[in-house]
Amino acid sequence: MKSFTKLLPLLALAGLLLGCKDHDLGNNVIEQNGLSLSPAQETILVNSAATGSAEVSYDKNTKKLSYTVTFNNLSGIPTAGHIHGSSPRGANSGVLFPFTGIPNATSGVVIGSATLTMAQEQDLLNGLFYFNFHTAAYPSGELRGQIEFYDQSFIVSKKALPLSGAQEVPAKSVAASGSGDVSYNKNTKTLSYFVTFTNMSSAPSMGHIHGSAPRGANAGVLFPFAVIPPSTSGAVSGSAVLTATQEADLLNGLFYFNLHTAANPGGEIRGQIEF
Repeated sequence: MKSFTKLLPLLALAGLLLGCKDHDLGNNVIEQNGLSLSPAQETILVNSAATGSAEVSYDKNTKKLSYTVTFNNLSGIPTAGHIHGSSPRGANSGVLFPFTGIPNATSGVVIGSATLTMAQEQDLLNGLFYFNFHTAAYPSGELRGQIEFYDQSFIVSKKALPLSGAQEVPAKSVAASGSGDVSYNKNTKTLSYFVTFTNMSSAPSMGHIHGSAPRGANAGVLFPFAVIPPSTSGAVSGSAVLTATQEADLLNGLFYFNLHTAANPGGEIRGQIEF
């Protein structure tokens, strides 16, 4: 019995240490892999075949943001590269953290880290930071990637929402198709989106988010797309801040993407936004 009594403090200490370890390794580090970088995320038309991807992690204890960014097929050797902030998709902001050690090539990898302030942490977690590679052909940026952490309680997201002629009202028999990635931040009321389209009958004349209407019904324009590539295939990136009523309609599946053409002015492909 005495031996067991002597063991009690040691067992309690061991439990405390294990508890601290679990707490320290809990939700203090968040990661997001496979973030996309693309010319379409720039706020001007960029005619480039460049692509990229990023892996990021953020430690809430140390305020350290770590990243590995890959870029491919830039039009020229990068003249500069940075993390910019604070802006959502569809808007620009200044340089926060310059990249160091950028390869002197049109394809390569950049690895780095930055320590954030409390205000910067909030902007990061709200999706307001982005990667940007600059070239001689595109001094304001050729390849951009928004840094968005999707696995947070105040974020809802959905990937690969289909756009099709069949969703139009009335339905359209067309070869065009599309896909949309969306995320919604309940704290900032910001809806972010990235929409791709292929095989349109002509370059889109317009594109919008419409609402509020369910599948099988039409509604008016809420948020026009700012920059649409003048081609039959391409991508669009942007964001919009919603009212409380619009938030409720969005989360109830009453918003939709719509791309219009000369042949189909009412809409050639449509995609209902449903989480």
